[in-house]
Amino acid sequence: MLQQGLDNQYLVQLPEGISIAITPAGFLARSCAYLIDFAIRLLVSLLVIWGLSYFEESGWGVILIVLFIINWGYNIVLESRGGQTLGKKHMQLRVVQDNGLPASLSQIIIRNLLRTVDLLPMAYCLGLLVMFFNKPYKRIGDWAAGTLVIYNEFELHLPQLPTGHSMAPKVQLSTHEQQAILSFAERSQSLSTARQQELAEILSEQLKL
Repeated sequence: MLQQGLDNQYLVQLPEGISIAITPAGFLARSCAYLIDFAIRLLVSLLVIWGLSYFEESGWGVILIVLFIINWGYNIVLESRGGQTLGKKHMQLRVVQDNGLPASLSQIIIRNLLRTVDLLPMAYCLGLLVMFFNKPYKRIGDWAAGTLVIYNEFELHLPQLPTGHSMAPKVQLSTHEQQAILSFAERSQSLSTARQQELAEILSEQLKL
């Protein structure tokens, strides 16, 4: 993370040289996402119990296995496929790496396995306490996995070049000269037509075009 801006927003520089602005999700948004996911898991668990309880003792053995898979696999499977559970998707949240890139499967597994630590001593007390004392709102599982929960909207800070027919230059341009032309192209839409013409003539004279 390169810089923290307004609204707890971070500017992250990707290896490709592109900057993205990400905003870590706070306690309220993450809590709402968790409650939605909890309600979904609870509903599915109740349906499983209701459906398999008719098989008596053998059914209860299967129920325990299925409940274990639901409680541990729900977050891992969904977050590994785009960084979003159903609750996070509803709240427009996403799990990513600290650098803003998609989280890997190993990172997803680590952050979810360490929920047992965040739950201590009860009701996510330790996890919430840790979140309150760091600006990215990371719980213990996020620190260990190198992950971050962010709002799903971020900006790619790419130069906006005007549309039109492109032509290869007739002369060989140095890196500095190419940068001057690109800088003019990026700024041209914010300039008046007269100012564009004036700067274009200066560039043309300097570059002997």
